[in-house]
Amino acid sequence: MLLSASEGRHWRYEVHEHADGYLVHMRDLETGDLDEDYATIFRTLPVAFAYADMSAAFDRFAAEEGREPEGDETALDLEVSERAFADLSGRLRDAGVRGGLIKAWDKAGRSESRTLYH
Repeated sequence: MLLSASEGRHWRYEVHEHADGYLVHMRDLETGDLDEDYATIFRTLPVAFAYADMSAAFDRFAAEEGREPEGDETALDLEVSERAFADLSGRLRDAGVRGGLIKAWDKAGRSESRTLYH
């Protein structure tokens, strides 16, 4: 279930419910495709929201590079969102886990035979 979305210039960062917490996906705004390589799972919802906001702010900031700057608004937005994420992540002890790592753990758990000790 989609809980929230933060839009950057080229990507939308969506927060979804997940069995292990809250998953932040990256969706291309032009094609609507999800980037399968980019996913992060957080245990807490506030940190997932802050991460999505920070990622969208970075996307907007990166899109401004090389253009005529419209002021320091995008840089300030990025700085504020980075501080909010770092603060929440530190206080809640939730740095997130890359989605690929969860897939690897699941795959390893299914493929290995388990030794039983009596």
